[in-house]
Amino acid sequence: MSASKDLFFEIEAQQCSLWIYNQYGLDVNAEDTTGLWNELYDEYIEMLDAEQAEYLWLERHSHNQFFHEFSTDLTTANSLLTLAGNKTQANTTYKLVYAHAVTLLEALISTVVRKLVISEHRLMLNLVTEYDALSKRTIPLKQVAQDPAIVQGIVLKVLSELSFHNVATIREILSAMFGDHMKGLELADIARICNKRHDIVHRNGKTVDDEPIDLSIEDVQQAIHDIEVFAADLKRRVYEALEEKDTKVQP
Repeated sequence: MSASKDLFFEIEAQQCSLWIYNQYGLDVNAEDTTGLWNELYDEYIEMLDAEQAEYLWLERHSHNQFFHEFSTDLTTANSLLTLAGNKTQANTTYKLVYAHAVTLLEALISTVVRKLVISEHRLMLNLVTEYDALSKRTIPLKQVAQDPAIVQGIVLKVLSELSFHNVATIREILSAMFGDHMKGLELADIARICNKRHDIVHRNGKTVDDEPIDLSIEDVQQAIHDIEVFAADLKRRVYEALEEKDTKVQP
């Protein structure tokens, strides 16, 4: 085996050992003879394959497509409200559509942010610099030199673990990435909607005081409207940030 291949496998084994330790708190390396290394190494490779597949999926799509699909899916969700049957069925339908509308928004923000991380280097650097969970990380220069894409990989992994139905997370990530373009972004209505979605999903439609949440079709339609307005404002701000970049590179 060539020296370059030896180095490649040595680096891969080191990265796998680090992943095992971070994931399971186990200090296991390639010299292990119990069979545990082989089992966890296979899991590590599956994780890398999944991350690569996700990266390629993001690469194939545009942020514009994500906004368009969100709008279409939200309209479809709204149309389901008219299909509710009796009172019991209607109550369940309203809760399902309400929760799904929030999920659509969460998916929109997550995918747009991750797409722009891999396509807009400037925005990724903003996020790395301004978001504490990333800016305070320490990465050995040797590791970065061996794999220049490692920073992007870490950013994508951190983002994939966040819940974008958490308003504090939404504000923090968008502010870090887009700076002044997100000043004045109105999140009060979204916070209220996300809180009710939490009651629906985690307590089967009951508040912390065990009071059932009764939704009318008007309640759900208003929530969908508020989500739609927020998404339109977010799209405008994102596009303005991208246009600013394009303007700056003009001679």
